[in-house]
Amino acid sequence: MDRDTTKIITAVTIGLGLATMAYRASQPPKKPNRGTWRSKKDAGDYDYVIIGGGTAGCVLASRLSEDPSVSVLLLEAGDDHDDSFSVKTPMMAASMFESAWDWKLRSEPQVHANNRSLKHVRGKMLGGCSSLNGMLYTRGPRSDFDRWADEFGNPGWSYGEVLPYFKNRVHDPEYDTFESEYHGTKGPWNISYQHLFGACKGFIRANEAEGVPRNLDINGKSSMGVFRHQLFNQPNAVRHSLSSAYLGKNKNLPKTEDRPNLRIVLKSKVDKVLIGQSKGVQTAYGVQFKDENNVRHEVYIKREVILSAGVFHSPPILLASGIGHSIHETIPVINPLPGVGRNLTDHMGVGIVYKCPLTCDTVQQAVAPWKLPGHLYNYFRYGTGIMSSVVMEAASYVRLEDIAPEFVAREKANGTWKEMASGPEAPHIELIFAPSSYMTEVLDHTPNYRDNNYTIIPVLLNPASRGSVTATVTLKKDTRANIDCLYIEPSLDPNVLSDEFDIRVMKEAIKFARRVGKRMQQDPEMAGIEVFPSEVTVPDDDEEALEKFIREHFASFFHPTGTCAMGPATNPMAVVDERLRVHGMDRLRVIDGSVMPKVVAGHTCAATVMIAEKGADMIREEYGDYIHEE
Repeated sequence: MDRDTTKIITAVTIGLGLATMAYRASQPPKKPNRGTWRSKKDAGDYDYVIIGGGTAGCVLASRLSEDPSVSVLLLEAGDDHDDSFSVKTPMMAASMFESAWDWKLRSEPQVHANNRSLKHVRGKMLGGCSSLNGMLYTRGPRSDFDRWADEFGNPGWSYGEVLPYFKNRVHDPEYDTFESEYHGTKGPWNISYQHLFGACKGFIRANEAEGVPRNLDINGKSSMGVFRHQLFNQPNAVRHSLSSAYLGKNKNLPKTEDRPNLRIVLKSKVDKVLIGQSKGVQTAYGVQFKDENNVRHEVYIKREVILSAGVFHSPPILLASGIGHSIHETIPVINPLPGVGRNLTDHMGVGIVYKCPLTCDTVQQAVAPWKLPGHLYNYFRYGTGIMSSVVMEAASYVRLEDIAPEFVAREKANGTWKEMASGPEAPHIELIFAPSSYMTEVLDHTPNYRDNNYTIIPVLLNPASRGSVTATVTLKKDTRANIDCLYIEPSLDPNVLSDEFDIRVMKEAIKFARRVGKRMQQDPEMAGIEVFPSEVTVPDDDEEALEKFIREHFASFFHPTGTCAMGPATNPMAVVDERLRVHGMDRLRVIDGSVMPKVVAGHTCAATVMIAEKGADMIREEYGDYIHEE
């Protein structure tokens, strides 16, 4: 056995020992209000039944159960993994992709992307995507929300009206360095900074050299420029998922872990909303679901059913309930809302990979096996080091007029220009920087420490293409009841690159990313050379090669929205009104990222939490419940 192999085995053994000790020292506390279905104890009526314990569902369950006289049932298809090492540790996020904690969804073959079936990572656990995503906190430009209110006809959703839900629902330890107009300290969700790779600093320098202004607070006055990401993590560098923030111990929230009026049922797969007629109106009165043993149950409501199953699962549940278009001859359509599942929008991009010297501070250099014990020690003891990193620690938001003025002028002259951004201060393109190799649809987390790479990822923030979500229906025998039952799963068609304008914009985004890459190459601390796709294989002046590269590698960055869009009843594509009530229905709302009428030009977790907070306040206002004082 050679010396290097011995060192690796020894380091890994020590590292695993430290990890085991740390795990045993942090055994999860008992959580009496959550678990699998208990027929004798859990059956009955609840004031609210919330479908989906993801990002929005956790916020709603917490806020609605603050009034001890109100009973809340939260149904979550996954399990509770808040206390697992993978969920808690920022660097481990991608290890959960395509695991049992991910829905492992794939799209239908994409006609305009070489018939590829695209991956769509979504969290299948309490906390949903907030328990496995990159923890990046960006709200989006103010004009996005003003457009929700004005152009899309949703009074109450302008930036000035939603800002309090952003500002007061997070706790910013860096508050003193930010403007108080945009940040607060009283909320339950912790927002801060953490680790920063040297390569990320080089990316920031390169953007500034290319004329992109530095933005010290991307969630403040301006949403443009190059910046260091704000993250939702706790002071000890542990992920602050929405389940841990709103349903765990939190000094800024009334006690949540053992509220007797809140029941969280795990491993429960919802089939449909139960709907009947009341005073001539279609009215929700309960929910049908299957428990962990695949046994069907029904629960009933005194007030409302709230659908928070997410962008890909809320539409199929509505369709299975007879709301939207027909998906099976045995399911009668009672409310033919054409917008259910339509308007699917996502942030998509490609990775441009650079090989850099071994001296450049990247993930690959940090993951050498013999360094593992030190990394684990620093993380568990001090909450520092690479284990506290979310990898994508820096990014920039830019407009096409600034990075490609000739392209914009040409498009306008040809009459083919489409202004997809919400206003002149809203970005068209995001450049995400990863101090690692990112060549596939999901992060490559098996880097070779003997090599060194970083990646610049241009992302389309306001795509012109629109997709859809429907449901596939299969018939299976229920052996216990000896009957045939319908099983319904989401069917995804993001329809990426169906609008040629998106291709043209992505070409300009790639060219700009390469200019930033050239600036980094001139930086002695970076000095990276493009190796994928390489300028020889895909030169900037070869339009055909650029288009081929985009269609072959265009991938989701997991920000889908819009499939139950908010808008007035006069808009045929609207599914819910400005108070998030399903059109034509009583006692049924959708409250999650699917209600966004336009995807925000930022990462979507923050906006989803805002929607849930505002939705909870709307419900409590209507029923005269106690509202938590901020």
